[in-house]
Amino acid sequence: MMNDVVAAGSCCECGSCVVVCPHNVIEYIDGKPKQTAKASAAFDSCGVSEGIGCDVCAAVCPRLWPREPHLRDSVFGDERNYEGIFGVYRHIFVARTRQQDVLARAQDGGIVTALLAWARETGRIDGAVVAAVGDGDQPCFPTPKLATTVEQIKASASSWYTYCANNLALKQVVQQDLKQVAFVGVPCQITPLRKMESIDPSLLLAAKKRPQTVAKQRGFLRGHAERVAFSVGLFCTEVFRPELMTERIEQGMGIPLTEVSKFNVKGEVLIYRKDGDIARIPLEEAMREYQRPECRHCGDFSAEMADIACGGIGTDRATIVVLRTQKALDLWRAFEASGQVEVWPIQENKISWNILQRLARRQRERIPLGAPCSGTAPDLPQYSPRREAELAAAAITATGRPATEIEACLEAAYANAARPLGVVGYLAGEPIPGDPGDPAEGQKRKLPPPPAPAQGGAPPGWQPLVAIDPDSTAP
Repeated sequence: MMNDVVAAGSCCECGSCVVVCPHNVIEYIDGKPKQTAKASAAFDSCGVSEGIGCDVCAAVCPRLWPREPHLRDSVFGDERNYEGIFGVYRHIFVARTRQQDVLARAQDGGIVTALLAWARETGRIDGAVVAAVGDGDQPCFPTPKLATTVEQIKASASSWYTYCANNLALKQVVQQDLKQVAFVGVPCQITPLRKMESIDPSLLLAAKKRPQTVAKQRGFLRGHAERVAFSVGLFCTEVFRPELMTERIEQGMGIPLTEVSKFNVKGEVLIYRKDGDIARIPLEEAMREYQRPECRHCGDFSAEMADIACGGIGTDRATIVVLRTQKALDLWRAFEASGQVEVWPIQENKISWNILQRLARRQRERIPLGAPCSGTAPDLPQYSPRREAELAAAAITATGRPATEIEACLEAAYANAARPLGVVGYLAGEPIPGDPGDPAEGQKRKLPPPPAPAQGGAPPGWQPLVAIDPDSTAP
């Protein structure tokens, strides 16, 4: 991880490796993991990994295989309806909160904030991991927060487009012993969370490792994800370096950051001032001059590993919502039944649908090709917990360790979870209805039409109050 990710320049700075390190070998310093256990050792040295074995940090890294396309089988299994360039989905539609206090400060339709606030009010979560600008933070620079009240959740509304390592707040979840939290993050923060949950713990087996050590490492690999009730991923192309705020906006445009109320990106960078004015920066300039170089290594625009994915592309004060899992369906049904949200089929927002297709494909294709371990080489396989478990079992058996000791370590690794011993076959989701597929050589790609409500293009159980006008303009 330290060589092929950090030194190679692809580290997204999510901090997940630091959160899950069971032995305090690395710390989060200047936005990157740094080996601090032994000052005289090399930057990539880990005495535990080189001794009895560990590698929990590398197992959850979003810049190492398996990446999002390789995790679909193990994460979603057969519980998936459709698959597109933007990932597995069951329903996709447009929504807006009816809570005016949320909508007033929201990025787009206020859905993420309203959903979290409702979940906290109804006791479905104990808190939420979010990014927010709070007391002690510099203006426009959010830090990871564990919001445990509705007021704190609502205060976290809006995006600031500078990187905030939300995963670091998972440590607070454990420290406060919260059992059920929501996690909100951009794609490179959702993927490590899903890897904590999905990577088979057989990787912890080693010839000289005692069950107590296996149990400790397993606790760090699984423990944080086991406290997450559901995840909400935010659509993301890139975020910007701090200099966009400090140099371009504050110094170059003369706008004090203390006077900025929020930001948005709608073909240009929109800077909302507290006095009501809106300043603008061409998006092409912002991307060219201030895009974080680490973001160019991300191929996931639409938070493909999240339970629910949200974004405001192509909408007017509304949010595109993608429900990916059964957990998301159950949650959304209850949320919509509360009467706090209004919804529209995706067919009424064809522009948003088309933008989603284009941005997701462009981002998937922009990743620099690398070695197989980076997960960016072509034709890499799906991640299979069963296959990994079989390889680990064969390796540990070959060491000649007594069967009773091996079994004790296996019990420590899996705890109460089922072991992937049986043959599991996953069914691929249906392609987007009407998808013309890959174009012939030299021809322009045709985008699939938005799915109809009966094909996942509306919320679960959606019924129109009036007949849909195909020429109407939804938010």
